[in-house]
Amino acid sequence: MKDILKVNSLSVAYSDFELHPLSFSMQEGEILAIIGESGSGKTTLARAISCLLKEDAEPGGEVIIDGAEVLSMSESERRKMRLTTFSIAFQNSAEWLNPTMSLRAQLNEILDRVMKRERQEARMLELMELVGLSGDDLSRYPKELSGGMAQKFLLAGAIALEPKLVILDEPTSSMDVKSRRDFSELIKKLNSEKGIAFLIITHDLSLAAALSKRVIVLYEGHVVETGRTMQLLEDPRHPYTRGLINASMSMNLARDIWGIRAADSPYNRKGCPFCRRCTQSLPLCHEKAPSLEECGEDRQISCNRGGIVALMEAKSLSKAYGKQAVFKGVDFLIHYGEIVSLVGKAGVGKTTLARILAGFDEQYTGNGILFDSERADFELLHRTKRGVQMVFQDSESALNPHMTVKEAVSEPLLLSKEAPDSITPAVIKILKEVGLPGDDVFLRKKVRALSGGQKQRVSVARALTMEPALLIADEPTSMLDPSSSANLIRMLKTLQNQHGFSMLIITHDLECALKISDRIYLFTENGLKRLLPSEYVTANLEKVFD
Repeated sequence: MKDILKVNSLSVAYSDFELHPLSFSMQEGEILAIIGESGSGKTTLARAISCLLKEDAEPGGEVIIDGAEVLSMSESERRKMRLTTFSIAFQNSAEWLNPTMSLRAQLNEILDRVMKRERQEARMLELMELVGLSGDDLSRYPKELSGGMAQKFLLAGAIALEPKLVILDEPTSSMDVKSRRDFSELIKKLNSEKGIAFLIITHDLSLAAALSKRVIVLYEGHVVETGRTMQLLEDPRHPYTRGLINASMSMNLARDIWGIRAADSPYNRKGCPFCRRCTQSLPLCHEKAPSLEECGEDRQISCNRGGIVALMEAKSLSKAYGKQAVFKGVDFLIHYGEIVSLVGKAGVGKTTLARILAGFDEQYTGNGILFDSERADFELLHRTKRGVQMVFQDSESALNPHMTVKEAVSEPLLLSKEAPDSITPAVIKILKEVGLPGDDVFLRKKVRALSGGQKQRVSVARALTMEPALLIADEPTSMLDPSSSANLIRMLKTLQNQHGFSMLIITHDLECALKISDRIYLFTENGLKRLLPSEYVTANLEKVFD
């Protein structure tokens, strides 16, 4: 099919923001979505394509619409194409609707270009009905409209002359649930019946999923990933795309929602723009900006590591006590920056598998365990930062009751030969992060004098002093009351979000796993089975284990 839009190395420079050169094309009748956080450059891209940039902007590259290069045109030439060949409906109605003119007058102004006045009333009524507004609304002024009504009217103006391409900037941001659903159906109808192509700028991932066939992901003015919509949403390759999906309420109806962690340093304008928030960045990422590379059919990604990387991987693990098999042929995978829960009924081997993956049980068979693509050296991983740490189920037996809190929490740092003068500040810092006091009285308190909840938090603090890349928590809430359990889980997720480590949670509590996990696996006598949302949201939870 013919391209309706072709963008070649389009860039825009402002004093405080830069849209880096990007290229893509759209076929006639296609729906393409551009997604990203606020400030990623989505609206700048829309303005650049429609040649409506602010005066201080410096654009570069080419924008070809229906065979004509519009950036190099005079404004009088572009005016002939606007609304007839392409149009745009921006998010901010106050900027684009004339407050002194009624809706009828504003539509008249558009229709005057192609239609005699006596025919315009019927067309205006048709347009108002089409977008879900009333003919009576034509006598209203912009200040009398709700946000949703204003966006519907902007759409009516954008499609009034049936252009081949319509750019929609955050079209549903002011709409209620029903209006958003009706809007999606309207876009589908206009697309199928009129053949209008739509470029949809949105942070609403459910809208992108409902309408588009392809998606472009923007971050800090850079394209970080592109691909087929459902493939990208179901299997994101870039850490930023995964973060957007995990932060989307519409995509995660049962999970607790957490935003992407904040940047830990200013962007130096040299390296990868996302490396300051990334959970798998290398020193290289701060110095080298990745290029957009092919990674499969109709898929591109911009990442120095080639996309989301496996942190730990194990294949065909088997464990037996004598002739009694505990499990056979288990494969396991956890990526950088994700939370995986392993659920299953008591006695199935969850804790045994956790101890093997944590390096505390070497009596197993299989193809071994890889950590960051290399054979896992657990003696090293336990004694160095960015390694593996484990929080055991029974904090009573995991902690020496005769130690003080300071001694218990600082022990891993001492074993790793951390500089002595840095140990106490590190202990105080991590105790505060897990919600415990850092004063001298608490530091000198014996472990045996702590409550159960405090001991569990001390166990977590002890593990986190090593800043692990992977934290394994075995039944962390099994001995806690509901309130303490909820507080501990929220604390673990908060710390994971802040520090970016991966976490494997072993639990029989499916509801807990559902709230916190990126992926959930059911451990049975037949191995691991991934539970899909429909299985653990709608099913009787007892039947899942059966």
